[in-house]
Amino acid sequence: MKMTAARQRNAVSEGMALGLVAEGYNRLDFDEARVDGAFESAWQTWAYRSRFRQVETDMGQRMGAVPMMTHAYRAKQTPCFYWTRHGELRIFCRRDDFDPSSVVQLEAAASMIGGEVPLAGWKALAQSYLDSLRLSEPGPQPSVSSNLAPGPGRDSEEVPV
Repeated sequence: MKMTAARQRNAVSEGMALGLVAEGYNRLDFDEARVDGAFESAWQTWAYRSRFRQVETDMGQRMGAVPMMTHAYRAKQTPCFYWTRHGELRIFCRRDDFDPSSVVQLEAAASMIGGEVPLAGWKALAQSYLDSLRLSEPGPQPSVSSNLAPGPGRDSEEVPV
């Protein structure tokens, strides 16, 4: 099934979130230049990028990796994950009972995201991104949190990306 441009952007954003969560990360320090460079590098070598033609076009037009990576924010209609940007990049799960250590739940999330990318594909994108972050200019390394935070309540003051 062909995905709309918006759905492709949401899928890549959610898939990146899934890959990071599967690798044990739910928050990253936000340095726009480092995030842009690391995501662009990871995207260029990712085996599944051709499935997301709109994101490929957006990246080719230098629209910015941060908006691509964090496109799925709270107000978007995404099934699994969304991002916030308040001094750090943070991933939230839409389900309070999501267990990031459960391979079954991680694979189920991958199947809901779209683009027919398996969990291993999203993990590969996230791992390449993390590797690129570690190789970039000295700065804070990605932080690891032990638990994925459930989404904030409706009274949250999140600002869309």
